[in-house]
Amino acid sequence: MEKMIYFLVISVMVILAFLILYGKNGFMDVHHLRLQEKAIINENLAINEANRVLERKIDRLKSDITYIEHIARHELGMVAKDELVFRFQDIKEKKEKE
Repeated sequence: MEKMIYFLVISVMVILAFLILYGKNGFMDVHHLRLQEKAIINENLAINEANRVLERKIDRLKSDITYIEHIARHELGMVAKDELVFRFQDIKEKKEKE
């Protein structure tokens, strides 16, 4: 009888330990949630940094004429009214056309 009670107590303890570790809201769930939280926090930090960069760019586009000219020249390929544009054909392109 005593062995049966001992076995029953051990069995209940094993089941409870299993439920605590792997059951719903157990230690494993909490661990996974903490990992997800860290990933989300890191993603938010990256998004906030990207937002700061974009806000800085917007402010410069609103107020900095030199920056606007830089963007117009380098990203849009624009030139000033009094500038001449010379286009040279690459030798490889010329040979391919012939």
